[in-house]
Amino acid sequence: MKLVVHWSGGKECCLAYHKVIKQGHQVACLLSFEYQRPYIFHSFDVMGLQSKTLGTPLKVVRIKKAYEDILGALTKLKQEQGIEGIVTGDIAGAGCALVHSSYYESMAKQLDLAFLMPNVSADGDTYGVLKEVIEGGMRPMLNCINTNFFGEEWLGRIIDPNSIKELKELADKKGIDVSSEDGQGYHSTVVEAPLFKESIKIGKFKAKKKDEKSKNWKRKWLYMDIKECYLKPKETSK
Repeated sequence: MKLVVHWSGGKECCLAYHKVIKQGHQVACLLSFEYQRPYIFHSFDVMGLQSKTLGTPLKVVRIKKAYEDILGALTKLKQEQGIEGIVTGDIAGAGCALVHSSYYESMAKQLDLAFLMPNVSADGDTYGVLKEVIEGGMRPMLNCINTNFFGEEWLGRIIDPNSIKELKELADKKGIDVSSEDGQGYHSTVVEAPLFKESIKIGKFKAKKKDEKSKNWKRKWLYMDIKECYLKPKETSK
């Protein structure tokens, strides 16, 4: 099938991309949504580099009315590029997946498109999916952290076979989701993956703070305001 992947540049959408390619599908486009400015959770400059190194076009849609704007973008992609399905990186059975899937299932039905959620956690434990990411050769960086749970030293850290254990211990201690599938603990951006032709290097950035409040919670974000990023050749093992 010819698919569009909902893209944030984070670890789960990157894993989903790799899975559908392995299944033999074609990804026509990466589709990203800009809900606020500045968009602190993910860098569109980095997403642009991810798009370039994957060789897959990136379409960014400014969101004012979520359902209507996303539906409009998908309608246009079906008309102009002939997409046949939508892919999200949400982990089925965990986090926000139920809310997001209800959105996309409704849109897919309206547009006669398939809806794919290749990341699955049958028991709601997302650690298995996080291990899939790392064991699959992807290198996510924590580009935005909630300092209610994380010390500032976690900002910019790569999740790898060593730090994943430390992350699991911290998540268990703090009582948060280890993959941050609920969006409360951290956000990530992938700087290297098997299908990336080059690696992504984060150069200059400023660590900035932003608080989010609602009636039920308060999140104290520390994020990387990335000023410089670029592609570089992948390192080869000797």
